Amino acid sequence: MEGEGSGPLAKRATEIRFGIVTAWPEEDWHSRRLTAACARRGSAATVDPAALAAFVGDGAVEVRLGRRKASSFDAFLLARGLGRGGDPDVQFEIYRALEGTGALVANRIDPLLAAQDKLRTSWLLQRAGVPTPRAAAAQTAREAIAVLMALGDAVAKPITGSLGDGVLRVAPDRGGRRKVLELMERDGAVYMQQYVPHPGRDARLFVVGDHLAGAIERFAAAGEWRTNVERGARVRPFHPDELLARIAVHAASALGLDWAGVDLLSGPSGPTVLEVNGNPNWVGILEATGEDMAEPIAEHVWARARRRAEKIGVVREQAGANHGS
Repeated sequence: MEGEGSGPLAKRATEIRFGIVTAWPEEDWHSRRLTAACARRGSAATVDPAALAAFVGDGAVEVRLGRRKASSFDAFLLARGLGRGGDPDVQFEIYRALEGTGALVANRIDPLLAAQDKLRTSWLLQRAGVPTPRAAAAQTAREAIAVLMALGDAVAKPITGSLGDGVLRVAPDRGGRRKVLELMERDGAVYMQQYVPHPGRDARLFVVGDHLAGAIERFAAAGEWRTNVERGARVRPFHPDELLARIAVHAASALGLDWAGVDLLSGPSGPTVLEVNGNPNWVGILEATGEDMAEPIAEHVWARARRRAEKIGVVREQAGANHGS
């Protein structure tokens, strides 16, 4: 799928060529939105992750996208980076190789994987000084029970995952210990985060670059403590204060993400970041605010691509001048 932009946005940036990496160019709503937003700022084409190939030769690495070279694009956006076919580990390594060639890739694969791994997210946030609940991971039944008793009221989550799937409240009692042991037996490891008391609502702050692009407040459905939109939560526009916005931007930066959905709430000790999503859903934000997050994402990547192109141009000019002198 390819599209040429039109109007004032396209007029200023037709030279920027975007590659939207997605295995679901038509089926995935977010992929379609990103493709359209990028096409308004230049040219946009979707790239199938399963078509990626890498060639290691004498002194160089070349990444190919089917019949095209990676150099035929100015920027890549990883919308849905795993293909219907192929091998995920190979695709991850090709993304790293692509970054290694100097290509602009957003979001980069390692920050995406860090955001997907809840334990890694926890320690990266803690290391960066971002307020986040105490958390722990264990691989033996004895250690898992010790973790539960140390945390007290806790939330057990799959190490990777989203949308609230597999998330359980566990108390440091007989029932909670049984649930934790069942998780250990099923998964071989368990991740727990200290439960932060809240009045049935939290906030999703959408960060792009170094600023807040949108925000909603989410209210859990009746009988449900999880505030995921996919689990029936209702949403409304949210206007966070400067502190919350700064924390959200800091959280995204701690993981190295160009854009992210940061989930946080105000607990007894103040604001705390629960999760950082590197591939966030923004349907709820669009429905609540009318703001399509594909636009600031495309604008951010466009600006990065322009700065990169200008820098390369300056370097080439300087090299030419030095050669002629």
